[in-house]
Amino acid sequence: MSLFQVTKDLAGLRLDKYLCKKFDISFGLAQKVIREKKIKVNGARVDAAYKTHEADQIEVFTELNKRYATENKKPKVSAEKLKKFSSWIIFQDENLIAINKPSGLATQGGSGIEISVDDFLNDTELQLVHRLDKDTSGILLIAKNAKAAEFLTDGFKNKTIKKTYLALVRGIVKKPEGTINIPLRKKLLGKNEKVQPDFAEGKEAITDYKLLRSFFDHSLLELKPLTGRTHQLRVHCKEIGHAIINDVKYGGKEVLRKDICKRLCLHAYKIEIDDYFGKKLKIETEQPEFC
Repeated sequence: MSLFQVTKDLAGLRLDKYLCKKFDISFGLAQKVIREKKIKVNGARVDAAYKTHEADQIEVFTELNKRYATENKKPKVSAEKLKKFSSWIIFQDENLIAINKPSGLATQGGSGIEISVDDFLNDTELQLVHRLDKDTSGILLIAKNAKAAEFLTDGFKNKTIKKTYLALVRGIVKKPEGTINIPLRKKLLGKNEKVQPDFAEGKEAITDYKLLRSFFDHSLLELKPLTGRTHQLRVHCKEIGHAIINDVKYGGKEVLRKDICKRLCLHAYKIEIDDYFGKKLKIETEQPEFC
């Protein structure tokens, strides 16, 4: 067992982020050791979202700073890739950076992930405050300081940050607008985890939708999630009979349409914050290629 004290420069980080910065390890490994209960803070087990404080006592019950960590180091980000990251920035001020994340890039590391957005955040102040699925493109917010991280995290939790997505779905949606209210629950099916409707034990999941236009055999929807469940939009679209184009995980082979677009047709298009440090903030991207 090794004992460390949180210093002022690393205070305010999530525990998983603290471990990444302190030991230069991957995000996936940081979450793994927390999940395996190999970390204590001030003598107690805490989850990955715990925010560190200056002088916190961190007990590590594994050899993070030796071979175990060496084999799981964060990938090094080349200057060329850092330049590409800069090209994704669509907004920034003293508190946050907003990037237009491309489809196919994971937000955070994990098993089988070569590189993620988190690997680009070399500055100890930069923090992810929410996620997008690897295959979903669009706006991703990154906090520049602890104050902004707390504000944005609370905003997503309390639903004061409004998100709007665009999705191209299979079939002609007949009702021009509506609300999908179907509770969801993660379930393990064999070795794979999927999200499924569960009216008995599922968590509340609500999505507003609006039909923007229809094509020959597919439709473009505007989706506004009022809750933030894993894969909520993908499952909700599938449950109303209009799975998202190229979402084979939930829609099956019949939604595979590489002739229309070569990737998942789901894009985080707009974020609105009514009270962003005393002003209204709206961030939008250009429409994705499937519109």
